Amino acid sequence: MTRTQNDADDNSSAQSRRSRGGYSFEKFVFEYLNGEIGMNPKINLLRPRTKAYLPGSTRPHTFSCMQITTPYGDIIGDTDIVVYHTTRRKPLMLISCKTSLRERLAQSLFHYYLYKKTYPNIKLFFVTKDKSLELGSLEKPNKNRILLESENVYCYSDNTRTKFGGCVQPFDHMIIDIRRMAGIDQKRVVAVKKKEVSVKKPATRKRKTSK
Repeated sequence: MTRTQNDADDNSSAQSRRSRGGYSFEKFVFEYLNGEIGMNPKINLLRPRTKAYLPGSTRPHTFSCMQITTPYGDIIGDTDIVVYHTTRRKPLMLISCKTSLRERLAQSLFHYYLYKKTYPNIKLFFVTKDKSLELGSLEKPNKNRILLESENVYCYSDNTRTKFGGCVQPFDHMIIDIRRMAGIDQKRVVAVKKKEVSVKKPATRKRKTSK
């Protein structure tokens, strides 16, 4: 076997490990969200690039709302998880799950722009393990941090060593933002004024005087 073939095999093995790691992280994020908001009737959590079967259906759902139509055919972009609002009947958030950044942030942003043509108010949530601390900081922003801040991307890191601030927040903040933007689990607090109750004294009967 030649050196070129060995290098190709090594690259293929490394790519397979990254793919498995990325899928596991995506599954972890999906199960976390499903446990937090999956039972809410206003929300559907979609994984457009995986086969999903709706109740009573024997065929996979196509998630046609996430198809990008081009003159050459339809595609589904970089959408690991989609938060779909059943009442508004449109996707609210694209959730891109990446163990590391490399050039993946630019890839997610590209598909995000394509989806914004159809859904102008859609948000991009970028969730990462940030294993190599590639997010930089607000004080010394690198290329990734500049892209995130300038494009108003909601970024969540599962690494406690990440430099948080600005649009980069801890992982558990994601569910708070989803609930707020989707308008779910918002408890209305109604102030009840106490009525002042006046106690009337019973009228005293006048005694009749004897003549």
